[in-house]
Amino acid sequence: MPYLHVTLFSAADLPASDSILVGGKSDPYVVIKVGNTKHRSLCLKNNLNPQWNPPEQFVFPIEEVVSAVLSVKVFDMDFIKRDDLLGELVLPVAPFADKIDLWQHEKHHLSVPKEFSKQRCQPSVELEVCLKHVAEDRYEQCHYVWENQSRHRAINGNWKPCHSNDRKTWSSYDDFNTSDTFAAVIPPPPPAMKGSGWRYCVGRGDGHGWMYAKSFSGPWSPDVSTFSGVRRRLWENVYKLDEDLGSPISDY
Repeated sequence: MPYLHVTLFSAADLPASDSILVGGKSDPYVVIKVGNTKHRSLCLKNNLNPQWNPPEQFVFPIEEVVSAVLSVKVFDMDFIKRDDLLGELVLPVAPFADKIDLWQHEKHHLSVPKEFSKQRCQPSVELEVCLKHVAEDRYEQCHYVWENQSRHRAINGNWKPCHSNDRKTWSSYDDFNTSDTFAAVIPPPPPAMKGSGWRYCVGRGDGHGWMYAKSFSGPWSPDVSTFSGVRRRLWENVYKLDEDLGSPISDY
């Protein structure tokens, strides 16, 4: 099965969802979907030209290359009402099969909903896309787990590890498994590779790596607000090929 690798770098000239009275900005985040697999980027507040630094990377399994489509939607996060759609695009996956294993870096124009057409903006999103035979690199792989915390009072409440039935202190990257024990959710190390050790990632959140949201359904922001009831941060272990342990896994 081939896999579509997508890297999100930036968006530009997005419509302003908020009125001029409250700043004339948007709080954009991106939802990328292929088939039944959907990923959501970090939300960057008060920004019409957001840049994700580091760029956000996503992987999608592709069952049928000919019929698969890559859907990209940019939304404005709103704690009070439904999130507004700022722009969207759809790309067929089949053309990427003509350049298998080659990255294609482009800026793509986004279609704008009618309610924002009077702003006369020309929004775009910058993506790097590659169709590969494998989901992960043969020479370097990253494993991730989430650390989860919550607070009962949104204002000045103390953050505490989660212990609910549906969300405990630690959870797997896909949120399928959750436990109060770190060892219970970490994935097994890849064969013939050596890890650098677990550490939390600071690039995607605040100075300590925390990302905040009203609930665990997101969207997530690096900035805490009065509506923030939960927070999480990503822990990472980078594995690299250990030549003393063997050869990398084949592409096939």
